[in-house]
Amino acid sequence: MVISAIIQQARQTPGKTAVVYNGVICSFTDFARRIDVAREYFAQWHLPRESVAVIDVENLADGWVFLLALRGLGVTTLAVREAEDIGKSGIRNIGCVVTSSAEQRTLPSRLGVDVARVIRVPGSIGCADTQPAVLEIHDRTAHPGSHIMMTSGTTGAYKKILRDASVEAMAIPLHAEINAISVESVVYIANFGPWTAGGYRWPLITWSMGGTVIIHDQPDMHAPLLQHDVTHIFATPGTLGVLLGASNGALRRNDATRLLVTGGAMSQAMLAAAKRGVTRQVFSVLASTEALTLAVTPLDSPDDLHWHRIHPSREVQVVDEADNVLGRGREGLVRVRIIDGLAGYLDDEPATRAYFRDGYFYPGDIGLFGVDGRLSLRGRASDVINVLGDKIAVGPIEQALQDRLGAQGVCVLSMTTMDAGDEIVVVIQPHRPLEPAAIQVAVNAELGMVKRIPVRAVVIAKLPRNEMGKIERLVLRRQLILASEGRLAGP
Repeated sequence: MVISAIIQQARQTPGKTAVVYNGVICSFTDFARRIDVAREYFAQWHLPRESVAVIDVENLADGWVFLLALRGLGVTTLAVREAEDIGKSGIRNIGCVVTSSAEQRTLPSRLGVDVARVIRVPGSIGCADTQPAVLEIHDRTAHPGSHIMMTSGTTGAYKKILRDASVEAMAIPLHAEINAISVESVVYIANFGPWTAGGYRWPLITWSMGGTVIIHDQPDMHAPLLQHDVTHIFATPGTLGVLLGASNGALRRNDATRLLVTGGAMSQAMLAAAKRGVTRQVFSVLASTEALTLAVTPLDSPDDLHWHRIHPSREVQVVDEADNVLGRGREGLVRVRIIDGLAGYLDDEPATRAYFRDGYFYPGDIGLFGVDGRLSLRGRASDVINVLGDKIAVGPIEQALQDRLGAQGVCVLSMTTMDAGDEIVVVIQPHRPLEPAAIQVAVNAELGMVKRIPVRAVVIAKLPRNEMGKIERLVLRRQLILASEGRLAGP
């Protein structure tokens, strides 16, 4: 487990920086000490092995110390951004909720789940005068606890992934290789917390390799790039936009830095701005909470924004609705071979059956392979849209538009084309003739949060539906593509 790697690094290079949090430097020695002291503190509570501890802590450095200490005791952990997320987890019997006495965080009167106890960790835990010498720290992680991650990215609703520590440890070297993370790496993750896929995986990989993690959740997001020789920056298109805006041109470009952008496609303008102001080494990362990292693609030209180079160790296929593998140039459903033994979602058999089959994970993406073997994602078949890395459930939007327009049906799709790039398409099957102005007013009202992606409305005579009356999004997408290519008069 990562604790063992942290202790080993503390013994080999005691003064090396493990984490920088909002400008405060913590060496591997201090990091290992803090984890050990916190582990001793939590041991006094006699938490049952494999019970679930929810970490509700604003200070991200403290949150990581508590998370690793609890897992070292064999306790399963779950990190949340805010207390309201505890109820959304759907875990009915939580062993404890861990907070910090230094923070004024309170639990809602109604969580929607049962919590056995609340542990408010004293601020003195981990202070220098209570910490043992690093040589006295014993590695007691023979049976570390698992970690639960909540994901809404690919399915449109909260689902839970259980990560077993031993299997996780075996997968880390591969993902360190894919992301080029080593003992020399200094990895900046901005304000991503361990409740996010990247905010959990990036530090885990980096510390396991003996590298340094920089976390910064202050408004001056660019400040660490001026103060440290950063080798890696992880960002979504949204956070990259904030970083570029916060810097106000103050960044100095460092072409030795790798900028890895995940969670959605960048625009050509954003790619150009990143190469001018941050580094010429910009990569797109294709990954998910369920399937981990699939591709890290260098963006040498604007065309690379649309194509992913799948890592040789990963198996990705494009299939039709009957799971027949499609040839290059043919669009279909993307599926990914699972490599870490994950069999499905925790406590959710219906979602597991829908998204995990025969050793593959089906993320809900539509894609095709080009003649050069690269993968292009063309949108989503599921009922969420991807807006610069943020996933937005379209069910409520479709219902609201249908009500506003008095339409028979509405379908909202995110699509990617080689010519127009990313766009949101609102497909409307009207009940009566609709004026274009009325359609535009309704679309603006319901999709006003989409600022940087074009939104287009299309009126259709009849939406394709299955036997149960559900809109067939994959069929509809194909109709729209054929119409755009001039092979159909209209969808």
